[in-house]
Amino acid sequence: MQYHIQTDPIWEAFKSGCDCPLCEIYAASEARLVGQYLDEAVMAPEFRVEVNKYGFCREHIRKLFAGKNKLGLALQLHTRMLSVRSVISPCKSYKQAVKQADELEKTADTCVICRTVDEMMLRYARTIAQMFTNEEEFRNVFSKSNGFCIPHYILLLRESNKAGGLTQKYLTELTYLQNRSLDRTANALERFTNMFDYRNAGSAVKPDPETVPAAIKKLKGRVL
Repeated sequence: MQYHIQTDPIWEAFKSGCDCPLCEIYAASEARLVGQYLDEAVMAPEFRVEVNKYGFCREHIRKLFAGKNKLGLALQLHTRMLSVRSVISPCKSYKQAVKQADELEKTADTCVICRTVDEMMLRYARTIAQMFTNEEEFRNVFSKSNGFCIPHYILLLRESNKAGGLTQKYLTELTYLQNRSLDRTANALERFTNMFDYRNAGSAVKPDPETVPAAIKKLKGRVL
């Protein structure tokens, strides 16, 4: 059958033993896109049109600025600046001011990299469901995974119908993995908080500093 996107990143992420395979895929896809917008996409007309229309979010501007191609970034920011400038004109009334604000707000927080990687993640979620249906080996790997962050779990739920005739089996496995993952994280948080109980003062066991970051990633994805 035809998959929506290359499956190698999916296999690698699920075999890595990480807490959310889709977060691993997202990070790798995002890194490639950031590199692309500092390299061949700088002068490509089709990419520049998208940059002029959507710009970059704060996070991706920060990552682009941390890269080594300041000239490439400056060129893209220049044409994006001109695109934003074209919307701004003298306002003769409050109604015109609000209209201009609304027009600017449409793309004030948009991002060409976010849009692209989000579209890629949608295709990955669909492909995962299809692989579950069509590849027994992948079902075995899937069942050994550590669940997902909540945002990506939501995405997998929404695309679960792509599993076709095995949708119910897929959902059963998916929800089981997620509950097991959340229980494990909740138990780790409970152990962490108990370490601060006065009754445990002097214990040789120290709080695991990774407990809270792991819980944040499980609830919110890669935000740290």
